[in-house]
Amino acid sequence: MTVTQEGHFESKAASGAAASEAVAGIVAIILTILGLAHVSPNFLVAVATIAVGVAVVFRGGMVATEYARLVSRPAEPSTTVADLGGNASWSIELLSGAAGIVLGVLALLQVAPTELVAIAAIAFGGTFVLSSSSAAQLNLARLTSVGLAQHTQRLASNVLAGSVGIQAVSGLTAVVLGILALAGFSSVTLVLIALLTLGAFILVNGRALTGALLTMFSR
Repeated sequence: MTVTQEGHFESKAASGAAASEAVAGIVAIILTILGLAHVSPNFLVAVATIAVGVAVVFRGGMVATEYARLVSRPAEPSTTVADLGGNASWSIELLSGAAGIVLGVLALLQVAPTELVAIAAIAFGGTFVLSSSSAAQLNLARLTSVGLAQHTQRLASNVLAGSVGIQAVSGLTAVVLGILALAGFSSVTLVLIALLTLGAFILVNGRALTGALLTMFSR
């Protein structure tokens, strides 16, 4: 397989993963809204937990792919790539996403459903907060790799920094709501709101949007 073919394959795989992440985010948003409208909330909160877990797994996979791509580029400064923290980021996202899927399935089986979905929301939120720093560093490395003009790179960096800030705030919100749900304050409703917040972030500020912004600024 030639370098061009490999790049084309990686691009298609990344696009597919980004689309899957966005679809999972949409599913989570729809399910949580229906749940908040009192349409089988106990059932839908478990399914929405699974949907968010799937989205987080796809995010972790895309981070791993992007990290490997940057590391494999000989032109990249070693200090930039070495400090990305990509290994920790995608590992946390894959683990928390997989754990959330398991917790959602167990909740569907009525194994302490309220507590499990609340724990999943806390895990997802914590992952978003912990991975926000790595996301910022990864975005910076991606900006550097496309060779933008200095003023364009500064503008793109500010836009992407805002996205990372929203990620941290969304994650922190989910953590707080999950803790309150575990404490017994309108548990299902708070978890639905937490999952809705995460699903909205995944849809609006997911890897697909980040890639689109980088493509736009590189023109």
